[in-house]
Amino acid sequence: MPRLPHSLLLKAYNISPLLPLVLQGTRSLPSAVNELRWLREHVVRTNKPTQTTQKELLSLCKRRSHGEPLQYLLGSQPFGELDIKCRPGVLIARPEPEAYTAYLAKLLNKGLKGNLGFEFNEEKPLRILDLCSGTGCISLLLHSLLVKRFPGIQINGWDISPTAVSLAVENLRRNISKGHLKIQSSQRPAPIQFDQVDIFSRFNRGQKKQLQCDIIICNPPYISQKGLMQDTSRSVQKWEPRLALVPEVKVDYDGVKAEDVFYRRLIDIHTRLARSKVLIMEVGGDEQALRVARMALENELPSRRDTVEIWRDWPELRNGLRKNEKVLVGGSAVVVKGMGNMRAVVVKSLDYVWSKDGAGPASR
Repeated sequence: MPRLPHSLLLKAYNISPLLPLVLQGTRSLPSAVNELRWLREHVVRTNKPTQTTQKELLSLCKRRSHGEPLQYLLGSQPFGELDIKCRPGVLIARPEPEAYTAYLAKLLNKGLKGNLGFEFNEEKPLRILDLCSGTGCISLLLHSLLVKRFPGIQINGWDISPTAVSLAVENLRRNISKGHLKIQSSQRPAPIQFDQVDIFSRFNRGQKKQLQCDIIICNPPYISQKGLMQDTSRSVQKWEPRLALVPEVKVDYDGVKAEDVFYRRLIDIHTRLARSKVLIMEVGGDEQALRVARMALENELPSRRDTVEIWRDWPELRNGLRKNEKVLVGGSAVVVKGMGNMRAVVVKSLDYVWSKDGAGPASR
């Protein structure tokens, strides 16, 4: 990592003697100014103004200079209107998942058939499965945005990490106590539930039941070993959990890159094991998005037809074109929505209407 210019460090020092420390972590003066302000507000809020306050602030600035993420220092991260606790060992909630989660909720609230391609049975609760759920941020934000339109909504979050599951449960309780989630402890079944599950393992009876859902959403590990070292920041490499970043699954899918193995499994779950109508998978950029889109298009079963589209970082924003952009993937035209990098591959099943008892597809 290149050294910061002395002139930049001096400029930072003239603003505040603590700023050069924060600057070493951010590598950007405007970002350092903002972060120092947030750290100072955090110390003042959590400690009575005493002689130890400045020592606490200095300690946090030193930790930031070594690259420790700001969210771990502050202990939380806003996600929509929610306050998500952050802790070492669990991936930090980021703006991109917030954007596509909010966009999904907007489409659902506007009406399913025209936006996501399936008819919703109003007699059954909307069921969502959040895989690799981490802090629980996606599950919790979906509930907060959808509960008025779908009062019986049921969301299950699965993660292989017991640390992540524990933190997700904490975030559920935290946001209920803050009034961000309208959930009563007496509600049965619980509208949001988090469980430790390895999605590459055999599913038990209870897990198979949870798989019978309308929507699967997932932010899986998708960075290659090389990409982790070359394309991510020092902060990510040193502090965030490798388990949530790099696939370390001993599964050999013929012709599938190591960083794409979760997508192969997710598509199989969507098409062969679950009864989901929509699958949303976060990806690491344009090249991976096109590979995953091709993978989904090549995985069709005779009994169903899927369509695929790609959402960019900010799927609600238009790119200046009158119509959505399209890219050619394996001979199929795939719609690309929004602005920024390609961020999510969305698979929608179109060829069946679900029976009223929720037991499976009924013929058209």
